Amino acid sequence: MTKRYMDAMSLVQRYDKPDVFLTMTCNPNWPEIKCELKHSDEIQNRPDLLVRIFRAKFEELKTDLVKRKLLGPIAAYVYVIEFQKRGLPHAHFLLMFKRNSKIRNSIQVDEIVSSEIPDKKNYPYLRVTVVKHMMHGPCENLNPKNVCCVAVKYCVMVSTNTIGEVDI
Repeated sequence: MTKRYMDAMSLVQRYDKPDVFLTMTCNPNWPEIKCELKHSDEIQNRPDLLVRIFRAKFEELKTDLVKRKLLGPIAAYVYVIEFQKRGLPHAHFLLMFKRNSKIRNSIQVDEIVSSEIPDKKNYPYLRVTVVKHMMHGPCENLNPKNVCCVAVKYCVMVSTNTIGEVDI
């Protein structure tokens, strides 16, 4: 661990502070996972499947970021893959852009970060995905059938809120 930490710090020393902190989390509802599960299979019983599909998507993201320069030319990057308490893998990336592509103002941030709900007419699938996975709607007494209240009578999102998972 110490060696890897020192390697990451040497990247910061050479290429300056990271420009982007990016997180990728495995979604057990990805169609690639759902179509491979048999009727009697449960997601928690197939960590091999979850990890293989996550790894394939992770490698594609890495290709998009580094080779296809999706966010801009990358000088250096470092990442770590961890497992959540639920057993799902997730990755944390630190991206350092080349000197002439560093983020220097809010306009440049707005070019790569979006916090809008996609338009219903132009991007219906994207809108459904954002609303389903990135928004926490009314719950408890207002909507007891919300995902966060299904097994219990109170909102589990509020009681187990951790940085980066649910923004209420």
